[in-house]
Amino acid sequence: MLNSSRVNSPVPRSVKSVENMPLPGQPPISLDHLAVHVTNLKSFDNNGLYKEYEAIDPGSGYTWQNANLDLNKPKNRYANVIAYDHSRVLLRQLPGISCSDYINANYIDGYQRQNAYIATQGPLPETFADFWRMVWEQNSRIIVMMTRLEERARLKCDQYWPSRGTEHFCITPEPPPPGSPKLDFTALSVTILESIEYAYYTVRTFAMQKLLAEDSATQPPTLESLKPVSGTRHVKQFQFTAWPDCGAPEQAQPLLFFMRQVNQARVALLQQHQIQLDNGGAPGMQQNCTSTVVPAAPSTAASNRLGPMIVHCSAGVGRTGAFIAIDSQLERMKHENSVDIFGTVSRMRTQRNFMVQTEQQYAFLYEVLVEAARVSGSEVTVHSLHNYVMKLHQPAPTALLSQYFGEMGNGGVKANYGAPQQTSTSVTSMDIEFQRISLNLQISGQCTSASLPENMTKNRTSQVLPYEGNRVVLSQLRDVEGADYINASFVDGYWSRQAYIATQAPLANTVKDFWRMVWEHNSPIIVMLSQLSEAGRQLSFQYWPAEHSERYQNFLVEPMVEYNMPSFVLREFRMTDSRDGQTRTLRQFQFSDWRETSSPSRTAEALIELIAQVHKTQAQFGQDGPITVHCSTGAGRTGVFIALSILLERMRCEGVVDLLLTTRLLRTQRNNMIENVDQYAFCYSALLEYLASFEH
Repeated sequence: MLNSSRVNSPVPRSVKSVENMPLPGQPPISLDHLAVHVTNLKSFDNNGLYKEYEAIDPGSGYTWQNANLDLNKPKNRYANVIAYDHSRVLLRQLPGISCSDYINANYIDGYQRQNAYIATQGPLPETFADFWRMVWEQNSRIIVMMTRLEERARLKCDQYWPSRGTEHFCITPEPPPPGSPKLDFTALSVTILESIEYAYYTVRTFAMQKLLAEDSATQPPTLESLKPVSGTRHVKQFQFTAWPDCGAPEQAQPLLFFMRQVNQARVALLQQHQIQLDNGGAPGMQQNCTSTVVPAAPSTAASNRLGPMIVHCSAGVGRTGAFIAIDSQLERMKHENSVDIFGTVSRMRTQRNFMVQTEQQYAFLYEVLVEAARVSGSEVTVHSLHNYVMKLHQPAPTALLSQYFGEMGNGGVKANYGAPQQTSTSVTSMDIEFQRISLNLQISGQCTSASLPENMTKNRTSQVLPYEGNRVVLSQLRDVEGADYINASFVDGYWSRQAYIATQAPLANTVKDFWRMVWEHNSPIIVMLSQLSEAGRQLSFQYWPAEHSERYQNFLVEPMVEYNMPSFVLREFRMTDSRDGQTRTLRQFQFSDWRETSSPSRTAEALIELIAQVHKTQAQFGQDGPITVHCSTGAGRTGVFIALSILLERMRCEGVVDLLLTTRLLRTQRNNMIENVDQYAFCYSALLEYLASFEH
């Protein structure tokens, strides 16, 4: 068998590589025109988008002889997704092992950086060792995984990391010095240090070491004979778990949050790497959820001395290509105020085949970058938050007003505030930022069930209806039309999907549905953010029994105890399913210090305390079901409660705040979440109040 290192050795790559290669097609698009450009591409049933995608060169004319060698074919997850010879990642050739330099992986250039990424397939069991060897040899410290292990009952990627403890890989012979009879063996140990699950992704931290067994009498040696011969390297793996089984995500915000987390880790790693190199130490990284500092950007020298970011999905081309394209364009946006999606994907395809595999993925690139442009500058570190909020309360600069008058047109800022010359002293930057919530917000859901005739009377208002894709579905009742409908939506939290149920206050004709929802979806806590009536107007039917048990269809609800706290009332109920006798304890928190027509500016501390008590109670009793939150419509005050719950967790874990992106994400799950600028401004005030509590 021929040694793979002698078969079609990779062509040396030019310093310019493909980064500056002129390509036909679309020129770069300025951010000022990006949203309009995307709208035009989508017109006439996405005809423009289809034509632009089809115009991309598929990347023909490149060889892949190494990938087709008989010894290497089993290392390819898919027969048609191979590694081009000229850009493939070469592993170190192992003595006596033919083709041991091959792995299905290619270098991909980034923004103004050659070989910034490695695009690779999801490792197979027979390539686990090669994968970790690549991580070590390339000095890569970040792995981005864009797939779940299984999707639609199909294996997409094998688990190549230890779930607990340590695993050893690559026990291989080392070439002895000339004339030496010694036979040394090396291995790599991978130890999982931490695994943290968030709503849309999981972050794992691994420790890697190189081990050596000198002059081993056994082949291979025992694990006990392997001794560390290197310092420990820390490697972060970021697994995005919110990509749907097919197609592309409907919303861009989850991926943007994910990419910001990756970038934050990358910047911190580069800084630490530079510091340790300057001090003569071995670079490493360990970061956890208590980090509250976002490091400054590292030097170019530090970036060049650190290995490529490794990105994979299943085949290593579709979602992998999407991530790399978006990541590089986000970097471009910082420096050039423009994007070049057509050129970027074209260049990537000269380095690995099929990169950005479908038109739907290509369209999603545009959606993410439009969203990134819309929320540009809205992420703030906790150390900068006070100054940022103070600026939001100032009159909006004329340039900012003009920009958003042009973007929003007659239906946005202009309609609400008038012409620029009339508003320079009355419109604040807070007003403008609030208007940005709805600017080009992509809502894919339809309110189909909510609009059916049999369900219309179940809606408190026609202005707040649940989207079909994430509405809370009740069990069907025989011969009852619309029995599965309730005006309620699942809403994602910081740590988990569907962490909350946002719903309207029950009407007299929906009380039974409300309790059925609480039971069927195992919701252990109800948060009520309104009074039964305010200003002479009923905001909620009293849906709970005050003194004696009451029956709601098949469920008996019995009041147990009531605690009157300074700013809220806590009630406990015993709920029993009369069909089988199963019993649960439910808790209701009613916040009593917030009127619908005003924000609780004097009670921010009380609302923060309520949020803490609600989540503490959920954790204390080990209850994993969604928290049901309602005000009158299940949008305004409900949105504030859920937004603050998410923002406070992110502040504690990541040290950053992005109210704009968070609110836009909430609005894709239920309309009108945080419904006016006063509620929006109150969120900022509450966050500042929380930070001030530490200073005091």
